[in-house]
Amino acid sequence: MNKQALHFGWILWLVGFLAACGSSDSTAVPDTEAAKKDSVISENTAKEIKREPSKYDELLKKFKPISFDTLKVFYNYEDKHFSGKELTLKEAKIFPLGITENYLGELSGVYACYQFQIDSSTLGLIARTPSEYESSSIKLFLFDIKKDKLLTDYFELGQDIGDAGDYYHRVSWLIKTKKNEVHSFVYNYSSYNHEVDDTADHVLEEWRDYYLINCMSPKFDTLSKNQSHLKKRFKKILKAEE
Repeated sequence: MNKQALHFGWILWLVGFLAACGSSDSTAVPDTEAAKKDSVISENTAKEIKREPSKYDELLKKFKPISFDTLKVFYNYEDKHFSGKELTLKEAKIFPLGITENYLGELSGVYACYQFQIDSSTLGLIARTPSEYESSSIKLFLFDIKKDKLLTDYFELGQDIGDAGDYYHRVSWLIKTKKNEVHSFVYNYSSYNHEVDDTADHVLEEWRDYYLINCMSPKFDTLSKNQSHLKKRFKKILKAEE
């Protein structure tokens, strides 16, 4: 298959997926100074999350409690921030069908990274999961404390994958707003190197897009996809990426 055609198909799928996350197209962005700076994980300020006993207690213990104002989420093979602890196949059964389908290892290919409080009845679980070639997809799952179950929908926060001339990278910033809500600012970068088809063709096509996602919503509704507005609003945290 022509690599360029494959790439455009990939982009169309991605746009469709994000559109399906929610129908809202509000251009409102979180009113928070924390969004203007890039923060690392703050484990020393994380408090033990209080909740009722769960049949998943042993599994949840593998997700390290954290707190943050702004948390950058990304995948890089050499970076250990989101390496996590690998779960067994039995433990990974809590996740929706399809999460481990690309993995052929003896365990699950799912790695427990972090947990944080979204609201009084919901935990956010950050896990690294199998992708096409390795466990390079970092996803956010929602755990309902009262119902003691993991919700079906999830959202990809980070990804890094390449195939021949195609390259795709996603990085997100989880942001606590002044209203104590959790939003995710998402930056997608993709490119296609024409040298794969013709060594004399040095054209590198690049695409960038931006989204603001409501992580308080079980469906991860899209708050904004106003490209120029989002790029301007989050220009400081984007500086190191673009």
